[in-house]
Amino acid sequence: MKRCYALLGVLLVFSMPLFAQVRLDMGIEIPRGVGAISGNEVLSDPEVNQVFNEYILPVPELGLYYQFGGNTLRAGVGLRMYTFILASIFWPNAFIEADVGPLTLQAQLGGGLFGLYALGKTEFNSGKVLLPDLSLWYRWGKSFRLGGGAIGLLFPESTTMGFLYYIGGKFSILFK
Repeated sequence: MKRCYALLGVLLVFSMPLFAQVRLDMGIEIPRGVGAISGNEVLSDPEVNQVFNEYILPVPELGLYYQFGGNTLRAGVGLRMYTFILASIFWPNAFIEADVGPLTLQAQLGGGLFGLYALGKTEFNSGKVLLPDLSLWYRWGKSFRLGGGAIGLLFPESTTMGFLYYIGGKFSILFK
């Protein structure tokens, strides 16, 4: 029975390119503040958030996905990456997004396995860390988006989740 499930999984992975489009997301996200959610309480330090208001710290983001779906509702799986001058971190990621007029609501979830590329070396680590992301984008044309959202840092054993909220712009390019 386990072999049947394994074979089904392999067939599913290899058949994905037949029914999906390749999508490349390239953008810049600018953090505006940080906080934490503990139970029903939102915690934030105004002094820490003042740093994000005084200084602009743009962070390049890149995503490469297999995208499924139609015009108004789409989903995809792939890799997401943030880069910081000499180092980049990447992880597996999945998204679902819905269009409502000129707006796109996007939910993402990634993590579990992380890669780090720095100064010519690549390292992989695994861990019980999830990165949920919820964002709202205004679409200009077919590929450019402006908006904002919040990305979380979730440890499944913990009752507290840290988050960072941001504004940004990105291009979402489909290759058919």
